[in-house]
Amino acid sequence: MWNGDGTVEINGFRVYYSEVECVRRIFERHPETTLNLRLKNQLVKNAYLNTLLDLIDIACLAPQELTEEELRDAGSTLLDLVGVGFELDWLKKKLEELCVKKRKMETRGARMRELNRMIVEQRQVLLALEVELKNEENEAVSDSARIGFEDVV
Repeated sequence: MWNGDGTVEINGFRVYYSEVECVRRIFERHPETTLNLRLKNQLVKNAYLNTLLDLIDIACLAPQELTEEELRDAGSTLLDLVGVGFELDWLKKKLEELCVKKRKMETRGARMRELNRMIVEQRQVLLALEVELKNEENEAVSDSARIGFEDVV
């Protein structure tokens, strides 16, 4: 039902036109989301729905775009939403996956830095070996050269 204030009512929430598709998709894919919701005040319900939409936006970000603190805050916000009756196991799973990806990314980054350090060290060793080989080659050429009459006498 369209309202005159730029909103439409979806599952008891007043949703701005710009968010209608997102909200409809949430309720289509996860109809259990608001089955146990205990909120009656329309303003409070809308505030929580906006919080849910913000949380979904966070879950859409790449791991490197989020800090550990932001992920902790997202987890706390999720608990707040669950506390008032939202069923968000699906979103909890996505946030957990995001945390795992972030940890893997950080671990992988540390491993890549360590491998790079090892490569630099090995290049220095290789460079030293190449210099040593060149010196040996120069000495071998010098030792194998014929010497002249003057050098013998």
